[in-house]
Amino acid sequence: MMNARWSITAVLIALTLLTGINFATAQVAVKADDLIGTWELVSTKDLKTGAAVYGLNDASTGIQWMQFTRSHWTVVAMGRGRSVTNPDDFAKLSPEEKVKTNYARVWNEKNEQIFAARGGTYSLEGDKIHQKLTIALNTAIIGAEDVLKIIRLDKSTMIFQLGFPLPNPTTTREFTYRRIE
Repeated sequence: MMNARWSITAVLIALTLLTGINFATAQVAVKADDLIGTWELVSTKDLKTGAAVYGLNDASTGIQWMQFTRSHWTVVAMGRGRSVTNPDDFAKLSPEEKVKTNYARVWNEKNEQIFAARGGTYSLEGDKIHQKLTIALNTAIIGAEDVLKIIRLDKSTMIFQLGFPLPNPTTTREFTYRRIE
């Protein structure tokens, strides 16, 4: 009788452990309805170095919104502290100064991007979002494909991993977004 109880207990424990392992390795099934809306970037971490990523990819130094429809996506981002030129002051500038001012709206004095925009179509495959870049301020990435591997997706949080930079990744970054709409 005692051996039967221990056997049943051992089987239940084994099933619990196997079920737990199954859940831990289960693939997230992403659906368009879960993505639709506007998401704001909270943080980015380089998984190769473990370091936080700043600039356009962190809420403390940038603002970045990602929007999904049923078939398309867009990203718009800008660095915090990006200079603002009053339209009246801009109108008074010479043509050469206007070109420099317009350039400075996208690139800083270190030639770092302080404004970004890109978008395109996407498709879903299990826990992956395949984003085809159709339009982009950075023309080198037009036609490339991002593959976002979803780590967590619920009503308020989206975490994914992405090879970076495009078009030839050398590291993997993990992005955390929160839903704002």
